[in-house]
Amino acid sequence: MTYSKHTPKVARGFTRRDFLNSVMIGSGALLAAPHYSIGSDSGSTTLPAPVLGDEWYGYGGIGDYQPSHGNTPEAVERAHALRDASILNEPHTVSETDEVYDLVIVGGGMAGLGGALRFTQRRGDKQSLLILDNHPVLGGEAKRNIFEINGQRLVAPQGANGFSVPAIDDGGFADGDARYFEELDIPREYSYPTLQGSEKQLRFGQDDYGFLYWLEDQVSVGYFVDQRSHGVSPRWVRNPWQTGLQQMPMSDYLRNEHIRWRNWSTKVYGGAEYKRWLDSITYRELVVEHMGIDPKVVDHVDPILASGAGGTSDVLSAYSAYALGMPGTTAFYQEPFQLGERHSFPGGNDGFTRYFLKHIKPEALSGGSEFADIVNANIQFSELDKPGQPVRIRLGASVMKVAHRGPADEAGYVDIVYARDRELHRVKAKAILMATGAWITKYVVSDLPETHSNAMNEFVHTAFLVANVALTNWRFIERAGVTGFRWWDDIGFAANLKRPMHVGNYQPPFHPDKPATLSFYIPLYYPGKSAIEQGILGRTELLNTPYAAYEMRLRNLLKRLFSRHGFREERDMAGLILNRWGHAYTVPRPGFYFGKDGNLPPHEVIRQRHGRITFAHSELRGNQHWGPAAAEGARGVDQLFDAGIW
Repeated sequence: MTYSKHTPKVARGFTRRDFLNSVMIGSGALLAAPHYSIGSDSGSTTLPAPVLGDEWYGYGGIGDYQPSHGNTPEAVERAHALRDASILNEPHTVSETDEVYDLVIVGGGMAGLGGALRFTQRRGDKQSLLILDNHPVLGGEAKRNIFEINGQRLVAPQGANGFSVPAIDDGGFADGDARYFEELDIPREYSYPTLQGSEKQLRFGQDDYGFLYWLEDQVSVGYFVDQRSHGVSPRWVRNPWQTGLQQMPMSDYLRNEHIRWRNWSTKVYGGAEYKRWLDSITYRELVVEHMGIDPKVVDHVDPILASGAGGTSDVLSAYSAYALGMPGTTAFYQEPFQLGERHSFPGGNDGFTRYFLKHIKPEALSGGSEFADIVNANIQFSELDKPGQPVRIRLGASVMKVAHRGPADEAGYVDIVYARDRELHRVKAKAILMATGAWITKYVVSDLPETHSNAMNEFVHTAFLVANVALTNWRFIERAGVTGFRWWDDIGFAANLKRPMHVGNYQPPFHPDKPATLSFYIPLYYPGKSAIEQGILGRTELLNTPYAAYEMRLRNLLKRLFSRHGFREERDMAGLILNRWGHAYTVPRPGFYFGKDGNLPPHEVIRQRHGRITFAHSELRGNQHWGPAAAEGARGVDQLFDAGIW
């Protein structure tokens, strides 16, 4: 069956009729959302209702996050209305709220939260802050899904996930992490259970990325090969790299090429400006043309890069791969590359979201300020937007228009028009932090300078799907003898059964016969296509694929991988939540970091203040990560203070 919002906590059997009823949803209807204008204060008083329904959005789990998993139908349609401004038709009335704020932050993801924290640290007692977020729960892609399976509560990440405990900020990929560990008093040690109910010597990862390459030797990794993918009888190749790929069905030549790539230690460029040089070529060019590795080897790394940096090797800057520590780039490191122990909070980077929220607005979360209190708290929705409070958070508010009241260098205020509950509302502010991605910011800020608009048009974004599957048990995975696994020629490419972090009274079992969640991080990538084409193709798939179609593909995948080890879908698979992210990643193409032809890179242009508006988002760092994203928000707020706005 399809796990709708009315589904019992433990699912019943899925029928062919359920599937066919869902896939009959016409793809054209998903793209035919009505449009509206905000250029007039007269006309219709209500906006069109969303046309993307439960057949598309699907089951959302239980608890606070049930209505907010991935991009919501309303958020998608409001964004499309902005994109298609050239065909806006009927004008709509804008309701005046008469609200005036010192700062309005548009976007409640990591950049917005980092900006909010900085503002609360620097503001005077009488200054006011409003955060507008277009989802029912703030956090951007750092949110959680919650299941209840056979009486057991299970928490899984919606998107952003995984971290290493930082020592110091060194200006690298994770610059900002250590700063916030200190400022927010985030603990550095965590509790994990011991495996019960198995005599196998299985090794488990603690996040959803390390096992893909960096920490393969610490996880019981298996590669699944069969007739469909490799022309052989189905089997698991366990710990393939530790056995020199000897069990993989490939020629000796390709086996040696893979190993040569993985163990590469020679610099292929001798100049001092090696970072700029790496940013001038793609990672594929580095591997094939400069390292002389067979191009078929790059096929192995493409989904890893698409999962970690948003693009395939033929569109991604080699400097982006350098930030990830990929083979061929680590030869340029001053110190040997090492990835520290990896962790994931129960809801992924939702744990960081909660720490920011607790410091910005303590009453927004139930309970105290200890680690377990924050991670396990309920959101106090009634406390978020109370009149008279110095910090207010307004959810479900899609900002449609931002503009200075007069010339940007002379205006005293900025107008903000947002859509909420099918109506348009206006507030004004002394300053704005646009903590939103370029794909939407360039449409929202109506007086955006041409320099900023051109820079934002240089950003390319790709789509991503995170599917969390709730299992009544994972004995079939234990029988297969793998915990992190990879496959070919199907939906996604890899998944990992993590060791669950225990936090306070959240103590999920770690036993093959007990419930667990399995997270599928599914990049939508298309090697050989341009980055722009890859983004369009991925978003088209996300928009046009009903929930039931994805469900069936994941069911069939699990049967393909584990039916020989006892997997039975009607018994073992208890729930599925899809988190669709249409603009999950920016793709740092060559020139992203250091610019081209002597011009500033686009991210440096966007960081420049525009009157009373500053811009901050995780995309500005290229390789997106929670700490640097929050630091971008803080930088944007500091710019406003430094300009004497308040």
